Amino acid sequence: MPAVQKQFEDFHKAICFDEDDEKAALREKRDIIIKALGDNLGDDVPTFTNFNQGSYSMHTGVVPLDGNFDIDVGLIFDCNQDKYPDPVVLKKKVRDAINTNFRTVEIRRPCVTVNYISGGKTAYHVDLAVYSQDASGTLYLAKGKENSAEEHRIWEASDPKGLTKLVCSAFEDSEEQAQYRRCIRYLKRWRHWQFSGPGAPLSIALTVAALKWFKPNFNTSGKPVDLLAMLDWVQAMLDNFVSEYREDGGWHMRLSVPLPVQPYTDLMSKRTAAQMKDFKERLESLRDALQKAYDEELPEDACKVLKKQFGDDFKVPEKAETAKMVAPAVISTGNSA
Repeated sequence: MPAVQKQFEDFHKAICFDEDDEKAALREKRDIIIKALGDNLGDDVPTFTNFNQGSYSMHTGVVPLDGNFDIDVGLIFDCNQDKYPDPVVLKKKVRDAINTNFRTVEIRRPCVTVNYISGGKTAYHVDLAVYSQDASGTLYLAKGKENSAEEHRIWEASDPKGLTKLVCSAFEDSEEQAQYRRCIRYLKRWRHWQFSGPGAPLSIALTVAALKWFKPNFNTSGKPVDLLAMLDWVQAMLDNFVSEYREDGGWHMRLSVPLPVQPYTDLMSKRTAAQMKDFKERLESLRDALQKAYDEELPEDACKVLKKQFGDDFKVPEKAETAKMVAPAVISTGNSA
């Protein structure tokens, strides 16, 4: 196996959404929006508290290829769903309270999205998830758009904080947790690079797939081997595809990735037969590329293979850089899936 751990870790540094300037900009947008809500919501609207959710809170964010950075914020209103039988009514109130000339606001089915435009394109966006809360503390997510049919305007039991806790505490060992987060980011960037349009798997589906199937991989010296960790994880996902019959697609291979918290939905359920087939084929191509990279002797040859899967931020080293690192790495097979 070629010595490519440095190239993986350099790739992670390039794609990791952890830059103070970008995070500070998003926090500033979030805080401005929260203040606007507090100032502009009418007296008839219950008070609310807020919390961060999504990849920002899970520490799995990736620098977007299109430059459109985002943060997910949960708004918990001090009321149960009976206060607003139609959850879109409350989402409209949220939209109207923050809809100003220098930003655009749209109601989407799972959230209210605030877009900030710069140079004619969206530079940042903040997704506001609107929740009510019952006496037991259970959160209910407001789902539905303005033009949604009545049956699609619902309050859905949800546990975003529970999911964040699970993802952030998947491994007790800090080095294993760090490798787990790196590999989630690798696969998210692979998703951005390999897919376009609505057929792409959801980022949260990939994160939960890691929670379900990822296993750390370290060599006998205790050093991480991200190449093998990725290979084992991708193979584990492929091993869990099963044949399933659906009226809209007949018999075809599908991967189920259920949420481990409420509402326990399958995060891949909305993929069509064609989309699922494409996802499986692309995973197979990634698996084969990871295996080919493992079989190469020279790091530069392995990285050329990996770059085609992960994109231009995965750098190919010059031969001079790797001349002293061609000896095969000693690996541990005990942690391989």
